[in-house]
Amino acid sequence: MVKNLFIECYRCKQCGNTTLAEKKVCPKCGGVFEVVYDYEAIRKQISITLIKDREPGVWKYFELLPLTDRKNLVSLGEGGTFLHKCNRLTEKLGLRHLYLKDETTNPTGAFIDRGTSVEISKAKEQGFTTVSCGSSGNLAASVVAYAAKAGMKSHIFVPQRVDIGKLYQIIAYQPNLKIVKNREEGEARIQEQSHIAHPIIGHSPYFLEGVKTTGYEICEQLDWTPPDWIIVPMGNGGHISMIWKAIQELQLLGWIKVPPPKLIGVQATGCSPIVSAFQKGTTSVEPSTKTSTIAIDIGMKTPSCGKLAIEAIQESKGFTISVSDNAILNAVSLLASLEGVFAEPASAATVAALHQIVRDRTVGIGDKIVCVITGMGLKYPEIAQTIVKGHKTLEQLLGRVEKRKYTTKIGDTKLHILKILHYNELYGYAIWKRLVAETGIKVSVASVYQHLNELTRSGLIIRTRSVQTYRKSLRHYYNLTEKGQWTLARIDGLES
Repeated sequence: MVKNLFIECYRCKQCGNTTLAEKKVCPKCGGVFEVVYDYEAIRKQISITLIKDREPGVWKYFELLPLTDRKNLVSLGEGGTFLHKCNRLTEKLGLRHLYLKDETTNPTGAFIDRGTSVEISKAKEQGFTTVSCGSSGNLAASVVAYAAKAGMKSHIFVPQRVDIGKLYQIIAYQPNLKIVKNREEGEARIQEQSHIAHPIIGHSPYFLEGVKTTGYEICEQLDWTPPDWIIVPMGNGGHISMIWKAIQELQLLGWIKVPPPKLIGVQATGCSPIVSAFQKGTTSVEPSTKTSTIAIDIGMKTPSCGKLAIEAIQESKGFTISVSDNAILNAVSLLASLEGVFAEPASAATVAALHQIVRDRTVGIGDKIVCVITGMGLKYPEIAQTIVKGHKTLEQLLGRVEKRKYTTKIGDTKLHILKILHYNELYGYAIWKRLVAETGIKVSVASVYQHLNELTRSGLIIRTRSVQTYRKSLRHYYNLTEKGQWTLARIDGLES
């Protein structure tokens, strides 16, 4: 039985409040707690040589993680990911030393597995048998996998806007799954269940301690000589801030002595609240008014660790940058064709940013640069549409496959209902009248309502409001969700 005796306390990053109790959020200010360790004691207990001889993965750094006892460890083999030395991409960009920290090889295909392993292990240690999560993508997919491994029940609240690949992945683990309006509603629902289920959120101190191991590994894989730059995609800002914590901890342990790396935080232009705050010279991150980007996993309106991310970037003497969706898509293609790494859009944002930075001569040709690739492209299979553009044979093949998938699953009547709702919201009887008048489809009013119920359950439409008629009955209005708009656009594109 191996126990961790090195945890000193939990400290709020915002107000400095400290506690010995295991808490996720500061009761005084609502700030994010961090775990503080006794680094002097750790230095006496472990060394670089000891670390080197251990099995690769997150848990080789056990003394620097918040689990008390190894018997509670829940692992699927996370961490220990490849540091990919780029040859062809460096030549194209005119660089000499470029690496990809390839997190796509984690058990569920994303860096988040690092945090989930620690979080689920801690939940097990605290006696929980059920966990909950409100997420549209990688976090939910990771949580349900690790909950299954731990023998725990999982309650997942998935927003309507979700990458289809991630939704398939989530469903495969057979959690208790509910569709909600957006990420904010999902997070609110898990807090309501906190008395019966351990809520897993991206700014939990346990989760954050797990993802910081990316920073340890980068330094270890470069023989404890940090790179000049580390480029990281930012969603809630937790990953980049914890990579910086890892760098600081390695300095405290005396394992790295050269100047630390500068951090570059990347967001998509369609949703970049952290970048906006940084460029205004403030650590106060205002919620974004839009989330118009294909990089869904980093399109967070209210990043919970935004302040921490900005502070980390400032302390490292780095900077932030936002990149367009077109630049991200080009980066996906470049990574796959030149380096054999298929990344999802949120991950490829780092390479899109690097392309722009090199063009602007912000980094030196001889600088050592690491781009963190946080998740695999198979989670976003629709990305293939952009990659095959211009290749007629492949376009036709992909078109036949996708058209069969969408039209077979939806059916002609449902497809016409989506097209009717594309223009404005309508109630059931009015939809039935338009169906009969415009398409000639012979269907009963009751059947139309059945189709509306099925489209609602699939997340393609949503009930927007209910109005009482003069007969005292309720008239329910419907409209397309973002997922419905996206699906209809794909079908229209395939039929044109």
